[in-house]
This record gives sequence, C-alpha cells and structure tokens, in this order.
Amino acid sequence: MLSQKYTLRLQKFEWQKKYLVPIYFFRQLLFLLKYLPSSKVIFIKFGGYWSFLPSLFGKVYHKPVYILLGGADCVSYPSINYGHLRKPLLKIFIKMSYQLCTKLLPVDQSLVQYTDTYYQECRNRFQGIKNFFPALTTDFQIIHNGFDLQKYPEKNIPKIKNSFVTLAMVGTMSAFYRKGIDKVVLLAEAFPECSFSVIGMSRNIFSQLKNIPDNLKIHEHLPFAEFIGHLHASEFVLQLSIIEGFPNALCEAMLCRCIPVGSAVGAIPLIIDGCGLLIYHSNIDYIRLELNNIILLPENQRRQLATESRNRIIENFSLSKREKTLISLIESNPLPAPTNF
Repeated sequence: MLSQKYTLRLQKFEWQKKYLVPIYFFRQLLFLLKYLPSSKVIFIKFGGYWSFLPSLFGKVYHKPVYILLGGADCVSYPSINYGHLRKPLLKIFIKMSYQLCTKLLPVDQSLVQYTDTYYQECRNRFQGIKNFFPALTTDFQIIHNGFDLQKYPEKNIPKIKNSFVTLAMVGTMSAFYRKGIDKVVLLAEAFPECSFSVIGMSRNIFSQLKNIPDNLKIHEHLPFAEFIGHLHASEFVLQLSIIEGFPNALCEAMLCRCIPVGSAVGAIPLIIDGCGLLIYHSNIDYIRLELNNIILLPENQRRQLATESRNRIIENFSLSKREKTLISLIESNPLPAPTNF
C-alpha cells in the first residue's frame, strides 16, 4: 500500500523464539543505525520487545514513531493464555515503547479503554492500554483496518440456507477457546438442521477434538479461490471470539454478503452496527436462544441484511480510506522528506 509512494525498509523476525531475542536486538540495532538517519517515519506493527529500540532511536534521531496496535498488545487474559500484558517483562518493554513513541495507532477504540462484559469467566474486566497504563500521555489516533474491495466482488451465488461459517487461525487450544470454536461445536450439536464450517484450524488441533457433529466441517487453510467460495455460499458468518481487536475475517465474510453473528467485543459491534446479530454474553444457553431467533428470520429480511452487511464494509472500511489516513499522517510530519522512511 505504501510502497507505491515511498521506499520501504522492512525488518521482521520471529520474536516468539525467546532464545533468539538478544540476537534480534543486535540485528535491529544495526538496521536502525544503517537506515534511520535517512528515513522519514518509523512504523512498528504491534507493541512488544521489537518496538522498544525503534521507539528509543526515534527519540534520539528526532524521527516520528508510530506503533500500530492490533489487540494482543493491549490486553491481558491469563485464563486463556492470551495477551502480551500478562507477561511482566514484556509488559515493561511495551510500556516503555508506548511512552517513547510519537503516536499510537490502535485499530479500534476498545484497545485504548474497554470493559469486558461478554466473557463470563473474565477475572479482569478492565482492558485496554489506558487501564493498564493510566499515566500514559502519548497521543493516539484510531485507524481502522481496510479491505481491497476488488478482491471481493459481488457475485450472484445462491446461499446455502441456514449455513454458518467461522474463520479463525486456530493453531493452539488457547486460540480454539479464544476464537469461540468451542461454542461453534456446541451450536452445531444444538442445531442439526443447520450447517456449520470452520476454516483455518490446524490438523493438530482437529486431531484433539472428539465427537464432532456431522453438520460441522473443519478445514485447514484454503487457497483464496476456495476460501472465498465458502464465503459466497454461506448465509451467516459466526464470530464468537472472547477478545478481538479489529477482525479482518468478519469483514471479508460481510463483503461476500454473509450476515454477521458476533460477540460484542472489540470492534465487532462497530463493524456489525445493525447489519446482523450481536451476542452480549458467552453463556451457551443464551447464545442458542439468540441463534434460534436469527434462523427464524424471513427470506426478505435475510436478503436485506446481506446487502447491508456488504455495504457496511464498502462504505466504512475500504483499503483506500486506510491508505489516505496513513499517507496524511506521514505527510503531516514537519521534518524534511528524504528518499526513505
């Protein structure tokens, strides 16, 4: 997106390999010393160990530093083994990064300050960077994710009645519960007349599951053409995550005219905004009742919601809108504009 206008210098490591973190810090240091003096802006994706040195050197070299906040870097959910802020040392590096940078760019307001009322087993309902770092004074600007509308053209493909698709990268049991896949399994059992599918589950996790209902199909990662075919054929998209930042998969499904059914967490209420059904509590009996209500909707209302779902993303979350916002942010930099950033 930005490479059409600017020269990009990119660096990426697998920071989850903790034993390599000291080596990554050294290589990051060399990278910054080489490219930062001639650069205009530093962008960092998510807060973590990797965000500290760029934020620090941005201060030293008087370069604007923007950290894109996505979700895990703003929350702590120890009960489901999720959230960078549950780890004391990592939390310190994140805090220093957020203090040093020029501006924070969360994908949704909920990452700034959020009270969790959905997850019934939540021990700390107060999430978001302002709740964890109340003294933080760094400015922030909400920049939502954007989608290339040309990749999701409208197609007149008949929907499979009462079909539900769930899109989630599920490579661990933690992700299985965080993405609400356990609830999807229970719903498939409760609604044998409906069809359910989950796309993105690893074979390892699938092998650990028992008694999968016949009306629930599990898929690993699919080629894009096959993936989008599932979306065009599904009538509903089911997103019952415990925690989300700004779920791309939900928006992609809505662009394919899937009626959204989503938990009221993160940006999901903003994305759905009357186009589908919001689930306000993680209690499975309540979810079953709400799902029963939506499958009773008449055909004309379903068609209207499907059209509104697609239009909702087109009108509010296009890639061009995100691009314009980021470029405006870069060009507002008062420093001279060298070749690179």
